[in-house]
Amino acid sequence: MTWKAAGVVALGFAVASAACSREAPPPAATAAPAAAPGIVATAAAPAAAAAAPAAAPAAAPGGAAAPAAAAPPGGTPAAGVLAREETKWPGVVAEVTEFRRKGNTLTAKVRFRNGGTADAEPDIKYEEAYLMDAGAGKKYSVLKDENGSYIAALRQGWKDRWYDKVAAGQEMVVWAKFPAPPVEVKAVTLQLPGVPPFDDLAIQDF
Repeated sequence: MTWKAAGVVALGFAVASAACSREAPPPAATAAPAAAPGIVATAAAPAAAAAAPAAAPAAAPGGAAAPAAAAPPGGTPAAGVLAREETKWPGVVAEVTEFRRKGNTLTAKVRFRNGGTADAEPDIKYEEAYLMDAGAGKKYSVLKDENGSYIAALRQGWKDRWYDKVAAGQEMVVWAKFPAPPVEVKAVTLQLPGVPPFDDLAIQDF
């Protein structure tokens, strides 16, 4: 081999070695997906997260609990009461529970209920109790028996009145009988001493 041929062969080996020594650069690490604008990427949450507690019941509008039902204000009758009025005796209300016409008589029943904190003693003088038919301009007084006693709840030993102690939180019912207004009269006023008038009180008929 001439020196020229040997040089060509050596040059070929050198080029081949240089080509083999130039290895391809290692692949770059895969870039993480770009986060959406305005969002900072965070580490992935653990796969097994603890179960979240059950949601609490929704609160009432405004966050306030629903108010409890209020007791009927003064003058507002409760269920089973025809009419209701405050009396002159502190803490005591008068409630008409029956106002019934049967034949020639009308029976009124009134419950005195003491909602105060002290005892009270309502006092009903029947000469001051009456019905008033405003349309006819007629007044009906409590009936009496043949002995002159009022046909009504009476205090023992009395013919014309009822009174008793009504303890705080307790109640008592009194009654009285009146001449019945004509059947065409459907409502009248009941007046008792110590109590504002029960105006336009509807008459119950059997």
